[in-house]
Amino acid sequence: MEIVILKPLHHRGKECIGIYSPQHATLNHCYQKHAGAKWSRTNKCWYIPCTEKNYEQLAKVLKGKAVLDLKELKSYLLNKKKNSATGKPQVAPAIISVAKKETKSPLLEKITPVRISKENNEALQKFKQQLILKSYSPSTIRTYENEFRQFLQTIKDVPATDFTTQRIKDYLQYCFEKLKLSENTLHSRMNALKFYYEQVLHWEKFFWVYPVGFKKYLKCIITFTFY
Repeated sequence: MEIVILKPLHHRGKECIGIYSPQHATLNHCYQKHAGAKWSRTNKCWYIPCTEKNYEQLAKVLKGKAVLDLKELKSYLLNKKKNSATGKPQVAPAIISVAKKETKSPLLEKITPVRISKENNEALQKFKQQLILKSYSPSTIRTYENEFRQFLQTIKDVPATDFTTQRIKDYLQYCFEKLKLSENTLHSRMNALKFYYEQVLHWEKFFWVYPVGFKKYLKCIITFTFY
């Protein structure tokens, strides 16, 4: 799954959200046609006005297609909220210009990340460490980490170590039928889970090697019982 980074951007006298990601036809179509984003040649990114409504629409159209990285945007909004409360002039991050007029944005309340339980966070750290020790590329590490994180956020307080082979298959069916993930994303998520259970926990290999037509094949071989 692609990573989409959202950053604060002051463009043409307006406060905006800059959208940064690799050039991807599907994502570009979503930005332009479904989220109303425009392309900035100067900043080399897509952008939308920094409002709650625009953010929610962007998050909606990217659900299941990309992982949103909100660190810089959240930091900016927190800084803005803090300075607004104290009456001090805002010191904007270096990546944006200082806006002439600052207004409080309700967007801040919408970007709290999904919590991962303490036990599963430890699993995530071991997962990342093993990827590094196995000399995986930085790109693969980022992709696998994001896919495994999505899994941990979905299962909430249920320990990843408690999952059975059947429950993992049920989860993949959930990704296919309910989240409607793309074939590439499904494959990446399956590989991330395969790495965790086989390379970190050293379970016996139990995943199939999926042929071309992964989604159709997946639909035929597993029964949906995820809850």
